[in-house]
Amino acid sequence: MISLGEQIAEAERALAWRRQCYPAWIMSGTLDAGDAHSQLRVLEEIVRTLMRLEAEQRQLPLFGKRL
Repeated sequence: MISLGEQIAEAERALAWRRQCYPAWIMSGTLDAGDAHSQLRVLEEIVRTLMRLEAEQRQLPLFGKRL
């Protein structure tokens, strides 16, 4: 199983890479600006969701023992 921390790190790496590459791809016509914007928004939301899940997972032990 791949930990949430590892998933977050990889999603953040992919997001940083896309932010770096997309401007040149848009300028060259390889990628539509609207598509790039949508893809970045989706990946940003994936990172936020994974981070929220990781935070919730850390909170679970605070509410008592699992049955």
